[in-house]
Amino acid sequence: MTSDLELYHGLASTCSKKVRLCLYEKGLNFRSHLLDLQAFEQHRPEYLKLNPNGVVPTLIHRGEPVVESNVIIEYIEDAFPNTPLRPADPLGRAKMRWWIQFSGEVAYDAVALPTWVKLSAPVASKLSDEELKQVLARIPTQERRDRWARVARDGVPEDEIEHCYAEMNRVLKKVDQAISRGPWLAGEAYSLADIAMVPFVDRIRGLRPDLCAPARYPGVADWYRRLQVRPAFGPAFDFKDDPRARGLPNI
Repeated sequence: MTSDLELYHGLASTCSKKVRLCLYEKGLNFRSHLLDLQAFEQHRPEYLKLNPNGVVPTLIHRGEPVVESNVIIEYIEDAFPNTPLRPADPLGRAKMRWWIQFSGEVAYDAVALPTWVKLSAPVASKLSDEELKQVLARIPTQERRDRWARVARDGVPEDEIEHCYAEMNRVLKKVDQAISRGPWLAGEAYSLADIAMVPFVDRIRGLRPDLCAPARYPGVADWYRRLQVRPAFGPAFDFKDDPRARGLPNI
């Protein structure tokens, strides 16, 4: 066990769930700093000193910040190699890294806009023009400012949402195909590949449960069931190790 880890994270954040799952799989203690993302706490100046992009999660280890969830889980594996979460063979590790990259480039984009519609759009719609201006001024990256400015007032075009749904199917199909060769995404061993991907499949289940019907993707259903019964899954996804968790949305 260790006590020199701190995690700045969001309760419903898929990327935060990924890092929490990795920490719990390794049995690591950490000090929780749970941020209210709907109150834009991730854009406060004190947090931007740790993570200039103003996103979660951020891991602090021995006073040094590590950012970007896929980087963080590899860092945890390097720093705490007991309970290994990388395949032992080079091909398995290559497959694992492919899935980590796929999680960040495809799976994240598949759920990001629909999640925004569910969690952040109701908040944005209630902001006055002056309040929205203040929120936008605190967002540190131009891309995120532009996206907020566009969708906060105009909403998300239906064709963009439909594209996300098509990408959700693409994600599920890829997972299903991999598990047919399984039992885990990178082969015989449970690994960072499964940790990187399961928050996004879990989010798809919440946003579009019809896409995840066992008859449609039986491999996905079996894989997800086996992940759910792992001891680390519940604490990571239904996170309660912080008093603030009781007042924040979690999907």
